[in-house]
Amino acid sequence: MVDEIRSNGVERSYRLHEPPATNPALLTPLVIVLHGAMGNASRVELRYHWDELADRDRFFVAYPQGLYDVWNPTTDPRPMDDVRFLTELIDHLATTLPVDPNRIFVAGMSNGGAMTYRLGCTLNGRIAALAAVEAPNPGCRPAGPASLIVVHGLADRQVSIDSAQRAITSWRDADSCPSDPSATQTGLVTDRVWASCARGTAVELYTLAGGGHEWPGSSPPLPGHDPPSTALDATRAIWAFFSRHAR
Repeated sequence: MVDEIRSNGVERSYRLHEPPATNPALLTPLVIVLHGAMGNASRVELRYHWDELADRDRFFVAYPQGLYDVWNPTTDPRPMDDVRFLTELIDHLATTLPVDPNRIFVAGMSNGGAMTYRLGCTLNGRIAALAAVEAPNPGCRPAGPASLIVVHGLADRQVSIDSAQRAITSWRDADSCPSDPSATQTGLVTDRVWASCARGTAVELYTLAGGGHEWPGSSPPLPGHDPPSTALDATRAIWAFFSRHAR
């Protein structure tokens, strides 16, 4: 379903997937998925395969559309106030659907991941957990503990792994996590988890050897883009993390 809300005098669109047979008496998780720069909501819904998980585990998925196919994750709202738009979208969905206020999650790719970091800082205490895929932190730090999962390819030439690691370090310090993670390696994938952080939060980092600047496990591939790594299904890994970290 495609719908619109008016934000800051502009009609803003989003796609919404509702799982079948949702019980209006039961509060249901909401996942917001943000496309990358020059991407769009329709393509993300097709390629990242969130809808199948939503049908299986019963949660709503919203795919907002950025103006001019980009997001503004800076603190300057003049180009476009996307913090306001996404906040109003959450408000709208929470009043029209049986959304569980303790299970609102945001995930984003690249520029959409930078916007995810900004929302995690601005709406701290409202978003239960966030996921940044191949994304830089635009320079924010949450005011309080918030769970974070990062997925990053070691061969990403657009956003370096050093950038992702700096974001992880800042976030786990804000969450008062232990300094040393538990680590497991499966093939090309290394999974590091900083757990027992403040208020039950956690920080997790998946790194993929050979992975480029693309959502791992997505399909079909896009011409002119790095091929998606097949070493990890990022959508399933992110949902598993979200499922463990209600607010």
